[in-house]
Amino acid sequence: MSWETIAAWIAGWGRLDAVSASFLAAIYVVMAFVPFPRTLLLIGSGAALGPGALVVILPSTTLGCVLAFLTSRWLIRSWVEQQVQKRKSWRVVAQAIDDEAWQILALLRFWGPFPNFVQNYLFGLSKIGLLSYTLVTFVFALPQILLYTYLGALGRAALLDDGSFPYSNVIAGIVAVVVLSVIVLISTRVRTILATEALRPKAGGVSTKPGQT
Repeated sequence: MSWETIAAWIAGWGRLDAVSASFLAAIYVVMAFVPFPRTLLLIGSGAALGPGALVVILPSTTLGCVLAFLTSRWLIRSWVEQQVQKRKSWRVVAQAIDDEAWQILALLRFWGPFPNFVQNYLFGLSKIGLLSYTLVTFVFALPQILLYTYLGALGRAALLDDGSFPYSNVIAGIVAVVVLSVIVLISTRVRTILATEALRPKAGGVSTKPGQT
C-alpha cells in the first residue's frame, strides 16, 4: 500500500459527524471491558478524525471505565476475585488500590503496567466510591488521551501535508520529551508502591465491601 493510498484513506475519515462519533464512542466503551491496544487506537483516532476526536474519546472512555467498574463490583465480582487469586501481580495491585485509594488510581490512569480493562475490574473490588472513581478517571485519563490523539493528528497533518499543524515536528519533539519524563517519574512511583505492597504481609486480601460515595 502506497503513502498516497494511506493519505486518501485518512482523508476519507477526516470528518467527525454523528455517525463516526457514535461508532467511535461505542468502540471506546467496549474497549473498557476487553484487552485491546488503546495507544494504537488513540493514535489512529487522532489520525482519522483529528484532535476533535478528543471530545468523543474522553467521555466515552470514562463511561466505559465506569460500566466495567460497576460490572466488576456487582455482577462478576466472584469471577474477578478468582482471577486475582490466580495472579500474584493482580493481588499486589488490588492491595495497593485498597491502601492508596484514589492516589494509585490517578497514577495508573496516567500510566500503568496493566491494561485498562484489568484496572477497571480490579478497582471494582476496592473500597473506592463511584463518584471518586469517575472523577479521578476523567481527570487523569485526559493527559494520555490528549497526547496520543494529538500525535495521531500530527501524523495526519504530516502525511497529508495540509499545513494545519505548523512546526509540528518541533511540537511533537517537545511533547515527547515532557511526557517521557513524566512517564518515567510516574512509572518509578507506581513500581515503588507495588514493590512495597508485595513485601507487606497480607491483611486479609482485597476489600469485600464496595465503597460508598
